This record gives sequence, C-alpha cells and structure tokens, in this order.
Amino acid sequence: MFAHVSRSSREARRAAHTLNRHSARIANEEVQILISTVEDLIARLEGAADPELTRLRKQTEAALASAKDVISEREARLRDRVSELAEQGGAYVREHPWTSTSLGLAALCVVAIAFWTAGRTATIDRL
Repeated sequence: MFAHVSRSSREARRAAHTLNRHSARIANEEVQILISTVEDLIARLEGAADPELTRLRKQTEAALASAKDVISEREARLRDRVSELAEQGGAYVREHPWTSTSLGLAALCVVAIAFWTAGRTATIDRL
C-alpha cells in the first residue's frame, strides 16, 4: 500500500517538474502563434475600404507593436537578472570555496542516498 503511495507521489512530482520545465516554452510558443495570427489578420484587412475596419486595423497594429516592445523589454530584464545572479554565484564561490565545496558534497550525498533508497524501495516492491 505504501509503495503505491510513494510511487504515485514520485510520479506526481515528476509530472509537476515536467510541466514547470516546459510551461515557459509552451507559453512562449502560444504568444508567438497569437502574434502571428494577429499579424496575418492585419495584413488581410489592409485593403479594406470600410473606415471602421481601417481604424481597427491601425489600433490593432499599435497594440501589437506595444505588446512586442513589452515582451522584448521583459526578456532583456530577465537576461540581465540572470547574468547578475550568475555573477553573484561566481563571486560567492570565489570568496567561499570551502563552503561551496561542502554544499556540493552534501548535495551529492543527498542524491546518492535518494538513489540508494529508491533502489531499495524497488527491490522491496518486487518481493
């Protein structure tokens, strides 16, 4: 009974990890599809004779340009922040090499124990 719960929780964690890892990529793809669709719609309305459609097309072009600017700005800020964090991490490791090494060894021990207990659980499940 407990092995089934353990296996289910591992599968749930694995699924959550996969969703988190792929959610940004999927969201980016969806935004790109939306932008492409709106650009196609704008192109199709270019020859429209109706003044209301012309006004809506221009309004949509402005909104799309604004959205692209915001996306570009946020991407630039995110890149800058990631660079800052990488620099801070590198500086910490240079200033505290033994602490960093100890943390790395502790993480390695945790991973080794996790694999060892997972192997034991799998062996018990087969019995």
